[in-house]
Amino acid sequence: MSENNDLRAKIDEAKLRLPLPELMRQLGLGEHAKKSALCPLHDDKHPSFSVFRGKDGFWHYKCFAGCGKGDEIMFLRKLKGFSATDAMSLYLEMADFPPSRPPKSHKYPKFPASPRSRKSHESLVYPMSNGQGLEKELKGLAEHNACTKRTTAKKGLWQLARDLRAMEKGIGRKLTNGELMLTFDEWHRLSQSFLDLQKTRDDYLAAFLAKPGKVRIPTGEGDTLNKALEGILKLSVSELPMIPEMPDAPESLRRVAALHRELSRLSEGKIYFLSCRDTAKACSRLSYQVAYNINLALARLGVLEIVRIGDAHPNGNASKFRYLLAQIENAASQAETGSQASKEAAGQNADDCDT
Repeated sequence: MSENNDLRAKIDEAKLRLPLPELMRQLGLGEHAKKSALCPLHDDKHPSFSVFRGKDGFWHYKCFAGCGKGDEIMFLRKLKGFSATDAMSLYLEMADFPPSRPPKSHKYPKFPASPRSRKSHESLVYPMSNGQGLEKELKGLAEHNACTKRTTAKKGLWQLARDLRAMEKGIGRKLTNGELMLTFDEWHRLSQSFLDLQKTRDDYLAAFLAKPGKVRIPTGEGDTLNKALEGILKLSVSELPMIPEMPDAPESLRRVAALHRELSRLSEGKIYFLSCRDTAKACSRLSYQVAYNINLALARLGVLEIVRIGDAHPNGNASKFRYLLAQIENAASQAETGSQASKEAAGQNADDCDT
């Protein structure tokens, strides 16, 4: 009974980290994550699918055409054809749930839902670079990203860091230490009721100050990774890149190679960043370590170049890559086009001779 309760608590926490709409976006199905949409589980001609928040506070889906209903785990089970156990394991991994965690303290109070509502994120505009106008903007960002539940601090601080980087670009200078502390003090004040009692204010301050330097894509500049994932998750096996001299290469290698190809395309052939955590999203049931090893393998096989090696754990620094296979693919495409043109020319010459 105790094990079942622990598992239930783990699943409930994972649902807060990765709710159904976000899960569907990671799977390239974000367009279906709304109250009325075509069902992604069958060949739907008329909208019969709905995603909604239930009375229990969690997200659910329902197909009115017969695919059934359920939560995030049931959706993965239906979509992937997995067993309940495999679907649950994949979901917990995608939700970045650690395989082991220290026991929860019974000192945590049961907090009510936050009365503050979050507005949908809009483009950030900063007409003032100094004075009370900027101070108001900083406090607004702190409030927008403040915790509303006990498990949202990490996500809130990361989004706050992206917002602050966007602000710095908007005002044309780096924020001062005083401006950063003003933002943190406001965020901590509004979030305090939902923070981990085992962590101190200084712990959260260190995390806050460390994150802006890790931001590669400030708010408002689009998310290249999500665009790339949405593209490659829809590809059939025949559309994946071929590994040179490895016609029977595993699909996992080819699908990760497809992710690198798409990131390179979206980056206009320039160097791009990719972590082992994000690499694992390219193919179902990939662990972070396996994804890290696949990147190393693709470099050894000449598919890509590792410009700077990153960390082999999910929350570490991303690696820098340059996709190399594009040169081979372009050469092959040009050769095929030339060959086809030669065949057409030869056919035309034959027709002329017959005439």
